Amino acid sequence: MNKFKMALGAAGLGMLLMTGCSAQLSQADKDLMNEALQASKSASQSAQTAEAAATRAESAAAKADAAAARAEAAATAAQTSADQAKDSADKALKAFEMGLKK
Repeated sequence: MNKFKMALGAAGLGMLLMTGCSAQLSQADKDLMNEALQASKSASQSAQTAEAAATRAESAAAKADAAAARAEAAATAAQTSADQAKDSADKALKAFEMGLKK
């Protein structure tokens, strides 16, 4: 008898489940479901757009870093050239002064 009750209960649950799966949605429920699907698609597109923007921003940041590194190297080279020019000017002045003393 217990097995019969269990089988009957399982059959009843199965019927309820099948009825729920095959039940028709009301128009309002269909509209809500369609809105939810559209919102999901929109969110997915927004996420893709945001990801593309982040990729572009990352690329721009990398380019800016490279430009900063080049600018720093140019500044270092300019400083080196200025130091060498000062040394040359100092040597020329010293040579000129030596020439005047003779």
